[in-house]
Amino acid sequence: MARFEVHIPAAPPRLAYGLTLRVDAGHWLAALKAGLQRIGESQASANALCDVQEDGSIHVTDPDNARVFRIAELPEPTITAPPAPPPYAPAPVLAVQGRPPPPPSVRPAPPPPGLVAPPPPAPPPARPPPVPAAAPPRPRPSAQADAVEQAPHRVEAWAAPIGRRARSADVDDALAALFGAAAELGRASDPRLGLELALDLAMRTTGCEAGSILLVDPEARVLTFEVVRGPSAEQLLSLGLEVPMGVGLVGFCAQENVGLAVSDADKDPRFYRAVSEAIGYRTRSILCAPIVQGGVVRGALELLNKGGGRPFDERDLAVLAYLATQAGELVVRAGLTPRRRATPAPTS
Repeated sequence: MARFEVHIPAAPPRLAYGLTLRVDAGHWLAALKAGLQRIGESQASANALCDVQEDGSIHVTDPDNARVFRIAELPEPTITAPPAPPPYAPAPVLAVQGRPPPPPSVRPAPPPPGLVAPPPPAPPPARPPPVPAAAPPRPRPSAQADAVEQAPHRVEAWAAPIGRRARSADVDDALAALFGAAAELGRASDPRLGLELALDLAMRTTGCEAGSILLVDPEARVLTFEVVRGPSAEQLLSLGLEVPMGVGLVGFCAQENVGLAVSDADKDPRFYRAVSEAIGYRTRSILCAPIVQGGVVRGALELLNKGGGRPFDERDLAVLAYLATQAGELVVRAGLTPRRRATPAPTS
């Protein structure tokens, strides 16, 4: 299990200052949930705008309250043994309170017979002992134990806006425009035609290049491509590729039941390159939402490469989450199951 550093931004008046915690978790989302639970906060939003930074940390924007969390996996601590002392090393003479060590004592020689030794010189007046300086505070061993740190000097750098917020009015307008169009999904003559309409509507509303709807095979624990749109759609369907649950961004989304918007897929270590490499299509940004109905994840709706090279924002994530809900109702109502294909799934 890895150790993560989680920065939780301030939320006055309950949380007046941003906090930095260290927690052990299997992945960044579990680390974020553990950090929030430790300070008594409820779970994070079901959707998240996710940006992987150059240093490998992840900035997560909660669309519900615009807070930006930062999660970074800490490197494994290295333990170095102290060097062994040289053999027969003389014991060091320590100075006391900054004074040099006293010179070695020399016993004076006795006077010759018949002579009277002069009286010893008077000792110098005693000086008052110096007042010892206050010892500096010892650093806390935060790298070896779970720690909660006040880090106001790092809050601005860690919780800075990442430029993917959308005005709430834009979100409301986009969802209002979908209500009428989403009603057509249930009236489609073929349930899979309804899924095609949902995917087309998602791509048109968000302005992306490609997309797919995947359904979960609970026995094999894989996601199968049911509907695909984009430059390499026919090639992808003909290959019959499958994505294991928990693998890649779409597998992570389905397993954890969370919506994700990733601005740069190449920087994200969870990105599953087998599909893109198989069809020769470069994936730059990814938007994904789980298809859930009755508390069970039935699949996932995934969009790729927003037009103009722009990242997906809060409006796009809200649109996809709404359409994924409509697709889930259609899947359950029609009893859709994944179509098994003859081509075996890739393992890497």
